[in-house]
Amino acid sequence: MPTGLTGDAAAVRADRRTLLLAAGTIMTVFAIGAAAQTAWVYGNQGGDVPVTDRVLANLTAVASMLVILAVTGVSLPQRGPVALVVGVLSAGVTASGVRFASQLLLDVYVDPTRQIISAELASGAVVAWIAASMGLVAMLSQRRLRTEVAERAQGRLQIELALAALQHEEVRVRREVAEGLHGSMQQRLVLIVARLDGLLAELGGAGERRAVTADDVELLRDVREQIETVREADVRTTSRMLYPEQLEVGMVPAIRALLGRIPRTVNTRLGVSDEVRVVDDPADPRLTRSERLLAVRVVEEAISNALRHGQAEVVDVRVSLVGDALEVRVSDDGRGFGDDAGAPSGTARLTDRLRLAGGDLRVTSVPGDGTQVVAHLPVESLRGAAL
Repeated sequence: MPTGLTGDAAAVRADRRTLLLAAGTIMTVFAIGAAAQTAWVYGNQGGDVPVTDRVLANLTAVASMLVILAVTGVSLPQRGPVALVVGVLSAGVTASGVRFASQLLLDVYVDPTRQIISAELASGAVVAWIAASMGLVAMLSQRRLRTEVAERAQGRLQIELALAALQHEEVRVRREVAEGLHGSMQQRLVLIVARLDGLLAELGGAGERRAVTADDVELLRDVREQIETVREADVRTTSRMLYPEQLEVGMVPAIRALLGRIPRTVNTRLGVSDEVRVVDDPADPRLTRSERLLAVRVVEEAISNALRHGQAEVVDVRVSLVGDALEVRVSDDGRGFGDDAGAPSGTARLTDRLRLAGGDLRVTSVPGDGTQVVAHLPVESLRGAAL
């Protein structure tokens, strides 16, 4: 049996046990107390009251009420308020009838008057209703407590998952930065230093120095170009990997800077709604750094996949507000892919990050007809507020 079903069955059993125990205990106290009180009152008046028979009749009513509560399924969580009320009323009326019938069988009453019948039935029903209601309150309180505990446990689990995802993301970024620094950048610098060392050895060595030639000047120019390449291609790329350009100014400027780095052979379009410009206003920003960064990462990942895998020629980016969430929509006219192709690892990571933030990411693609990436990211400052 699945774990969830086992847990639900255990919860139903616990609810039923609490309901029956509380209702049975309360009604049993009433049953014994009422019989003792009746015996004491009639005893002081010189009457003879069958206490044992009264207690047995009352306990029979307790047993019948508990059976009805158990059989009718009052403790089931899917029972609505109407079903609960009907179940309690039915149990009380039935228990009252069983109690009076037991009193007649045990000869507690012989040829009772209508007034006695009405009083016994009414008092029995009221006591049963009170006991069943108290049991119901105890059961619902236990159920509410169990729900709160489960929600807190779920909240702790979500926090642990979020921390694990952040740690995983930090490790991934650190690894990519380390590979970038150790790979192409280090190799370029090693070659540059080697060429400079060779030139210095020729021009300033211990032996006879020679004059600077046109080849030496050309070599220096080449070295300068390589240094510029390292600065532009490697250092700036690594820096953008850690923190997108213009992100401190706002999300829209960062997206615009990202689109500005795309080759001019690709036609890019950016559409931003007025509501987004309001929440992204640098003078009064309502987007947190985390929200801006995540939105820019969505655009970056979508464009990267469109150019790398889809060979797109047109990329269209639209940013708008839908309720209290930011909607980022990136469309391209690339080759697309089928459902069996699977999402790239970067897209899968973004999906997890958005889910942890309370959002979602949806990718739709048709082979030969481009790809559309739509992300929804809740904006904390807009929750419960209207623009």
